[in-house]
Amino acid sequence: MEINNQIVLKKTEEMEYIQFKRLLSHGIKHAYALKANGINFRSGCDLEKDSFFKLYNAIGLDVSTFVKPLQKHTGNVRCIGKVYSKEELSFIDGLITDKKGITLTTTNADCILMLAYDPRKKVIANVHSGWKGTFQKIIERTILKMIKNYRCSLEDIECYFCPSIRKCHFEVSEDVKELCEDIFGFIPNKDRFISKGRIKDGEQKFFIDTIYINKYLLMELGIKEKNIIDSEICSVCNSDKINSYRADGEDFKLSSAIISLD
Repeated sequence: MEINNQIVLKKTEEMEYIQFKRLLSHGIKHAYALKANGINFRSGCDLEKDSFFKLYNAIGLDVSTFVKPLQKHTGNVRCIGKVYSKEELSFIDGLITDKKGITLTTTNADCILMLAYDPRKKVIANVHSGWKGTFQKIIERTILKMIKNYRCSLEDIECYFCPSIRKCHFEVSEDVKELCEDIFGFIPNKDRFISKGRIKDGEQKFFIDTIYINKYLLMELGIKEKNIIDSEICSVCNSDKINSYRADGEDFKLSSAIISLD
């Protein structure tokens, strides 16, 4: 797995994770957990609680600050003012807070996880966006909610993309491709984010670049390109290090991204 100059790889005896250099420079505690034996953040599995404990402990956070939604591939974003149980955050896929003592937590196994931070207003966000969330523009909704509810400025907001499936492996059927064209037909150069894939069982497949789509939406809003930081890691290409549903099948495990103002 190649590590670009935007991120660092860190290890403990039980945990391996990446962090973004600029978030570290702001003093923001955060991490994206990599694949490891005995680690699985999948809800309800035997390893879930211990995995979160190890991840939180690795970067000096208390699990009592844990806030995670019951992700359902929605476009719903919630402002968080206290610690909630997962059951209280059903059908939520984006979290925002300006409070200390809250650790915003999401999980993935190919889907996009995006962290956001406004260093002027001291506001953080953590967003889960699979293709369904991308098609509902959940990342755009999150930024707009940061502006409306916390008076954040587009000039200040920074967005960080964790490892996820990339265009090279996000292969879909024609119905998803057509839906993508209907929703994002306003984006120029369609060939940049949709291209033909293989023919499988007589059906033409297509590749979609959801990272490109989300970056375009962010820049159209007014987020500065220099404030969009990408790990550039494909979960499928690097499935030896990153949990991936497409690579691992039904026995897939989940990774987690966490962020806190501490």
